[in-house]
Amino acid sequence: MAPTPLMTIIPPDVNIADLQAGLADDGVVAPPEMTPQILQVVAEGRDKGYDLHFVVTDKVYPRITYYRDIATELQQETGGTVIVLGGNYIGSASDEFSRVQLEQTTDNLAISNPPLAAQQMLDRMTEQTQVPWTAVTLVLILVVAVGAAIARKLQLRKGTAARRAGSPAADTAAEAAVPERTEVDSSQGDIRG
Repeated sequence: MAPTPLMTIIPPDVNIADLQAGLADDGVVAPPEMTPQILQVVAEGRDKGYDLHFVVTDKVYPRITYYRDIATELQQETGGTVIVLGGNYIGSASDEFSRVQLEQTTDNLAISNPPLAAQQMLDRMTEQTQVPWTAVTLVLILVVAVGAAIARKLQLRKGTAARRAGSPAADTAAEAAVPERTEVDSSQGDIRG
């Protein structure tokens, strides 16, 4: 399910229960003259593996967020994707498409012609080539991890090679740093060098 916003505001003239009942019937709540065309869009969406629901209203609300709030409230019950085609804006909520995909589909839509707008949205949502961000992120993590492992291995090899190459010089330096040992002959009391 899509995450519920902290607060949705449903206009007082909207009956969510009636809309839920209409969507449960055939996935479309629209004027009778538009319903057959939008039902075709719903059927096409199902053929492509998507559960689409459309609400068409001619109401014009002062806040465009109302349409998304209505869609979000309906989507909590229906699941899938709910699109509210309003008099001046479109609201949507989905657990099938990302918010970015939904927002991108609304550019230059034929809002005045809801059946055409419904078809345009379906086409845009299902034909968009989206970047698979989860896969991209996993590949980047893998590349960084492999790069770090290779860098560490090279660092260890370089250190080992430096120790091997520096061994004779290190031994000579160590010998030079050690003062010459002197022996004391205790029986004669003299020092031999």
